[in-house]
Parts: sequence; C-alpha cells; structure tokens
Amino acid sequence: MAKATKSIILVVGDDDYAAEATVKAAIARHVPEECRASAVETVSGEAGNAEAQLASIRSCQDSVRTPPFLDPVKLTWWKGVNFFPGGGRGGKISEEVKEALERFAESLVETPLPESQLLVITAIRLLPTSIFAKILKPIAEMHDCSVPERSNMRTAAALAKLPALAEAEHLKFEPGADRAFIAKTGPDTRTIASELAKMRTYLGEDVHTVTNSDIAAITSAGGDEIELWFLTDAFATRNPAKILEVLKCFQGDSGWPIMIATVMERWFRDLIAAKAGGTTGSDFKDRKNAAAARSFTLTELRLARYRMIALRERLVSSQPTAEYVEMELLRTVTRQAR
Repeated sequence: MAKATKSIILVVGDDDYAAEATVKAAIARHVPEECRASAVETVSGEAGNAEAQLASIRSCQDSVRTPPFLDPVKLTWWKGVNFFPGGGRGGKISEEVKEALERFAESLVETPLPESQLLVITAIRLLPTSIFAKILKPIAEMHDCSVPERSNMRTAAALAKLPALAEAEHLKFEPGADRAFIAKTGPDTRTIASELAKMRTYLGEDVHTVTNSDIAAITSAGGDEIELWFLTDAFATRNPAKILEVLKCFQGDSGWPIMIATVMERWFRDLIAAKAGGTTGSDFKDRKNAAAARSFTLTELRLARYRMIALRERLVSSQPTAEYVEMELLRTVTRQAR
C-alpha cells in the first residue's frame, strides 16, 4: 500500500459525489486492485438512536483494531456517519455518544494505526469546534466537500472544480464555454460529471474542446430550474421559516430580489390557472402546480400575484432593503383572518 502521510482520512460535506470520489481515490492509492474486494471493510455510520450510534462506534473500533488477515493491507471505511457533533438529525447527540466518540478519537492518537491500515471516515457534517474534531485534526487528512449555501458561491465552486472534472474525460472548454456549461447544468457535482460524460460521447474520441455550440446542442438544463423548484416548494408549504431558509441561498446574488419577485409572480399566475384547470404542457409541472394551488384560495393567489407585481415595480424604481423584500414575500403566504 502506498501509505498516506496520515493514517486517517476525514471527508466532511454534503456534496456526495465529491465525497465518494475522494474515497475512491483513497482506495485506488492505498489498496492494490487485486485485493480490494476483501481488504476494504465498510462500517455503516447511519444510526438513528443512541444505542445504534454506540454500536456503530464499536463496530468501527473493532475494525481498526483487527489487522489484515490474508491481505497485505486493510482499509476501514466508516461510511455516512450521521451523528457527529453538529450533524445529528435529531439535534444534539447524547452525552454518552459524545464521550464515546472522544474516547475513540483519543485511542487513535494514543495508538496510531499501523502502516498496513487506513481509516476513512465520511460524514455530511461535523462541528469543527467540537472536541472530537479537535482531537482528530492533527492526525487526519481533512477533506471539505461541503456545498456552499449561497447560489453565487455554489456557481464559483462549480467553476473551480470543472477543469479537473473535464480533464478526467479528456475535455477542455473554449473561452467562456465553461460558464455557459455551468449555467446550463447547475452547480451539482454529480450532474456536472454526468453531463461531461455525455459530452465526451457526443464529441467522439478525436475532439477534446467543448464549444458553446456543443453545449447548446447536447447539455441538459438543470441548476437554476432545480433551485427554483426548491423555492416554489417552500412557498407551497406556507411555512415562513422554511421560506426564509431557502431565500438565504439566493441572497448573495446580485439582483436576487427582482429575480425572486419575477419567479414568484409567474408561479402564482400558474397556480391561478391551475385552479381553473389550466395546463402547462408538462404533466410533472401540472401535478406540482395543482398540489400547491390546493394550499391557497383563489383570492389569496390573486392577492399574492398582485403583491409580487407591486414588489417588482418598486424594485425597479427604488432600492428597498432585504428585510422589506422578505416581509413582502412572506405576506404572500400569510393566511387571511376569517
């Protein structure tokens, strides 16, 4: 095994494609191909209560304490841990689980893994200031695979990783085509990789430069449309907290208030049409609109659309604060007193 500088690789973040790619690269570097089927042991980190969480910790401990048997190396993958500090689904983890994690980390410091072993840990979240994280930091190779919260930051991150992803398919972009590609696919890494593979097939073996014409011809639309579904889905719940959470994803973008007002005006207009039995030509969109329209009365939809038209006009003529924009958006889902 080509030994890493450190015997622990910690991969944290909600970009599942990037996390999986990091793990695959670690396996490729450290485990000979002929023994990967037997030398890689996967321990599930999915656990919904304290008892299951403690059992997962024990299983990982048992794996790293057991040396390779017939193979020259061993890699333990503690996969998808969902109960690290800052990442628990049900809020804070129990004190017993927290202490067990800290003891496990301390044991890895006190008794380092032998040259023939490697521990890979993947988790969506881990609080960097937690004791567990601080213990692991000096002894682990850290990888941040987090998806930025704001839309403009997601786009910038996607553009930064695009050259390496394209190179894996023996592709490069003509000037400006990279931005056109990300604008079409959106920032999701798995979608980008899939569209690059499709582009590779479309261009054939002899062509390696992607042009704007190629993107227009073969690349499927994704990103912005998908993110806007999240927005309209949040408004359909009429839940102010959820709406504000989704709005944060757009607030780093220049001109986000006008974009949101325009999208929501069109959406409320579609829901009004759905109330009357109108269709858009897309069965999927029609089903979503019909379901969302049931959450509003026709009067509420008409008033909400009027508010979005008025908001857009004000945004064009003045510079209202973000707080004002949020207030006007939330007024569209406020239930009217009867």
